[in-house]
Formats: sequence, C-alpha cells, structure tokens
Amino acid sequence: MTNKLDIAFWNESKDLFYHFHHQVKIIQDILTEISNHFPQEYLMKYFAQAKGCKVSKGNQLDRLPYQVLDIVRDFDPLTGFNIRLLNWWGNGFYVFITYGSQVKHKYKNNWKHQFEGYQISFLETPYNYLQVEKNSLILNEKNITLAINSSNQLQIWKKIELSEDPHTTHQMLCKLLTDILEVHC
Repeated sequence: MTNKLDIAFWNESKDLFYHFHHQVKIIQDILTEISNHFPQEYLMKYFAQAKGCKVSKGNQLDRLPYQVLDIVRDFDPLTGFNIRLLNWWGNGFYVFITYGSQVKHKYKNNWKHQFEGYQISFLETPYNYLQVEKNSLILNEKNITLAINSSNQLQIWKKIELSEDPHTTHQMLCKLLTDILEVHC
C-alpha cells in the first residue's frame, strides 16, 4: 500500500459504499430476525444462565468489517457457553460454539455425531479468528480427546454457505441454531 491519498478512489467509490451498506442491512436484518426467534425465556430452557441474544457489528476484525449474533451470551472462560454467528466481510459466514473449560466435558459425546464437518479449536483465546482458522483440527474422536484434556476453553466451528435469498438464509440459520440448542438439552 502506498502512503498517499487515493483521490480517484474517494471520488469514484460512492456506489461501492452504497452497495456495501445495502448488503450490511440485509445481513443485519437477518441476524435481528434470528435474534427475535430465540427469546431469553426459550434459551433458558437449555441454559439457565442465558442472557439472551445480541446483534453487534464493527469495522476492525483484522481490518475488515463484521457482524455478530451471540446467542446465550455466557462468556465465562470456565463455565460459559455461547453460540456465535459471525459474518466477516471478505472471509465468510461462520458459526462458533464456545464452551467454558469446566463445561466442555458435559457435551463431548454429542459432538462427533451431531457436528460432522466442523472444526475444533482449543486455543487460549477463542476470539482470535485468524488463529482459530489456522490452528483448528478436524472434529473427530482423537481431537475431541485432545480438546477435553486441554485446560483451555473449547470451540467448535464451521464456515456456512448462505443463500442469496434472505428468507432462505434466515430459515437455514434458525434450523441450524435450533439443532445446536437441541443437542445441548
């Protein structure tokens, strides 16, 4: 990158930003609708400590914009549990399921049968997504054992292909999240 102002970009990028903001709104609306689909009372049937859902966004996830929907929202590194949908512009759309180091044992028998195609990570910092992506292992029995024996939190995740149709994407993500919650009853 050069260290000068790109005046041509400044003058010619309006359509790019309008298109980007329109796409952001579509994703934001989908995440908000999904959030409304899972009220706190519903989540508390699965996790008594559930704090509901929260949609957020930012511009600096490895210098790229992102949008997030957190479901359950218990981030305690020992006893917590969270499901995160992450739309990371330029990288993809992901689901991350994060378990505190003391609760991961409780669910280990569900993972290999219910989460085919997922990756597993037990890095010390589960929210450094570049490192999570680079240092994850295939979710299988051997790697589950490694993760369970680690003193860190555990995270299973998968990149998700979205439909161009927002309604189809909404339905697919609601089903995915419902299935994830059902595994944890």
